[in-house]
Amino acid sequence: MIQCHGLNVRAGSFQLHDVSFTVPEGAYAVLTGPSASGKTTLLEAIAGAVEPSSGTIHLNGRDVRRLPPEQRRLGVVHQHGYLFPHLTVRENVEYGAFDSAGARELMQRFSVYHLADRGVVALSGGERQIVALCRALATRPRILLLDEPFSALDRPRREEVRARAAELHHDWQLTTMHVTHDEGEALAVATMRLHMHDGMLS
Repeated sequence: MIQCHGLNVRAGSFQLHDVSFTVPEGAYAVLTGPSASGKTTLLEAIAGAVEPSSGTIHLNGRDVRRLPPEQRRLGVVHQHGYLFPHLTVRENVEYGAFDSAGARELMQRFSVYHLADRGVVALSGGERQIVALCRALATRPRILLLDEPFSALDRPRREEVRARAAELHHDWQLTTMHVTHDEGEALAVATMRLHMHDGMLS
């Protein structure tokens, strides 16, 4: 479960204003809104990458405002699939993994196991996003935050990866919050919708 109440976050000249919502345990929430409306800032606040000036964040009933990101039991996938450039695909996915067998199964499930020994610098943008998704899932998080995670994939591959991610969401009973500009994607996966405009939920 993700619960935010009265959340205010300043990031440079931008600010989230009094954001309150609840994503029930096991739900798949899709967050939409125009560019620069605050969607990524909200995910970063939940993940612990930026600090709110006021308000509360509870994850599965636990107040996480004072917890560092690594103690929040989250998986996070950024739009640009940030990976460790000095590590191979396998090493990236196994970094923080629950176990190596699980990491291998995820690479196989998402059809990137053939890239396991390749350096990530040589990957395409879409491959980087898939590897980043595998790395996030390999930690066996209870909550998954996705920021435009499939934007670099062509449509057939995007639909395939999205379907496999949705299967894991269901099988593992993940609580997922997914930022997207793709209305078709939102309709395909969402069990609830949130919309952001000018730093506020509407």
